[in-house]
Amino acid sequence: METNVAEATSNRLYEDFEPYCKWLTKNEQAILEISLKGFKKEQLKVETDVWGIITIGGEKPVDASHNKWSRFQKEIKISKGCDMNSIRAKFSHGVLFIAMPKEAVMEKHFICGVETKKRISPIKVAIGVVFVVALGIYIAQLLISDAQSKLFKCVTDCKDI
Repeated sequence: METNVAEATSNRLYEDFEPYCKWLTKNEQAILEISLKGFKKEQLKVETDVWGIITIGGEKPVDASHNKWSRFQKEIKISKGCDMNSIRAKFSHGVLFIAMPKEAVMEKHFICGVETKKRISPIKVAIGVVFVVALGIYIAQLLISDAQSKLFKCVTDCKDI
């Protein structure tokens, strides 16, 4: 049985073609649209490898009586900053969509010498500074009023002597 399958595929006449491709950028991801009218999902293959290459290929019969087939294969280098584990392919209405999301980059920020991983908005920083200053003024006033009351008590006690 395997020999018949091998013979059938070896007798095929292939017509290679280059499909129309278009790049889009939406929602922090690159999307490759490949126009593949007449293809079925089962006739397509999308693979990624460890070297950062996406291989896209497919073949379909053109004329079954003459054993003619149409095929294509594309290799695309995945750009730096792309999250390899989040690449997704979807085939709909004769168009293959390959979405390549960018990696979430955690930038390092330092506030008062402490490293933070999440970016803090300037408004939140301003609110924090106002809070710290207000707290400092409140504590200073408590210390001053405590010192004044001790001084007043000392002056009053000295007058009695």
